[in-house]
Amino acid sequence: MKMAFLSLHSSPLGPMGSKDTGGMSAYLLGLSRALSEQGHSVDIYSRAEENEGELPRQIGESTVRLIGLNGGLKRVPKEKLFYRAGDLAAQIVAFMRRDNVSYDLIFSHYWVSGTCGRKLGGLLQLPHLVMFHTLGRAKNESCPDECEPNLRLAEEEKLAAECDMVITASLFEQKKVRSYYSLPAEKVAVIGSGINRAHFTPSERNRAREKVGVSGYRVILAVGRIEPVKGFELLVDAVSLLPLEDPFRVIIVGGDSTDTAKIAALKELAALRGISDRLHFTGRIEHEELPFYYSAADVTVIPSFYESFSLVALESIACGTPVISSPVGVMPELASGGAGEQAVKLAGDRSPAAWAAEIRKNYIRAKRLTPEDVEECLAPYNWAAVAEKLVHSVKQIL
Repeated sequence: MKMAFLSLHSSPLGPMGSKDTGGMSAYLLGLSRALSEQGHSVDIYSRAEENEGELPRQIGESTVRLIGLNGGLKRVPKEKLFYRAGDLAAQIVAFMRRDNVSYDLIFSHYWVSGTCGRKLGGLLQLPHLVMFHTLGRAKNESCPDECEPNLRLAEEEKLAAECDMVITASLFEQKKVRSYYSLPAEKVAVIGSGINRAHFTPSERNRAREKVGVSGYRVILAVGRIEPVKGFELLVDAVSLLPLEDPFRVIIVGGDSTDTAKIAALKELAALRGISDRLHFTGRIEHEELPFYYSAADVTVIPSFYESFSLVALESIACGTPVISSPVGVMPELASGGAGEQAVKLAGDRSPAAWAAEIRKNYIRAKRLTPEDVEECLAPYNWAAVAEKLVHSVKQIL
């Protein structure tokens, strides 16, 4: 099959960990490459970088191509791309004619791309799949400090009703989509994420701690964009209840220059709690360095109000580090039975005392996950299996 993926607001080749380049970009790259290895071809449409034309850019040695749409789109805020949906669809059709390429389906990622994908699917008479990656309504309902606009909420509801299939990454997200939009089971497919096991591998803990500058300390790690839904305030409150005689350090990986005010607010909270010297923000780090941080940690903490999946959990487990998490995204699936009970602990509530007790329990015992535990937990999360699931779902609507 030939597939057109739309990721209009964010290039999958952007710097991982920046504001609009995260789990969705990893999903696009991993899935498209696996589809390529299975004989399919994928073109990913995104807005071009400054002064970059729309000529296809081959991604690695695969048949995956990245096609940049221009016209001053780089400086347009992602929400405003909604109003350019017709123009973007026309640009894609014009490119298809020049390149003499046709597709079997359109697969839109995020609601802004979905708006364009709906127009494109209508123009070309092609099936249209949508993956929201996060739901505006779920963010607003779960986190009091989130305020996704009504435009997004209305558009997601419209897209869910009008597309041919909604793809979700977890059972948790599937239930929300079906509940919010009253969709039948056959219209919502669960196609989880994979993980690059060649990249996320464990390093010896002391060597990793030396590399990231925390030798001699117990390490509590959090990874993610600095935004209210990630719940980092709960992490600060929880670690402030840990015994100060314990030699621990908290590392928060993520954020960029747009997050200065949010990081300052978290630092102020840490100062009020008397733990400023225990809390360290790295900002965005290079993707190649991330496995060292997971390997250095005694535990990775995910205090999010809401996640549609949470790739962070898979990355941490792959590096042998257990996870404490809210019961969101893929966490309930990961934590169910066998090795999952060792790898993921679900917090029953959002009380700082409960989180503090669970965090301390993990770094006191300092237990790494065994290779056998890691294999058992991550067996379902490989890109080949993800690609096969997508193809199977697509065949139902072609």
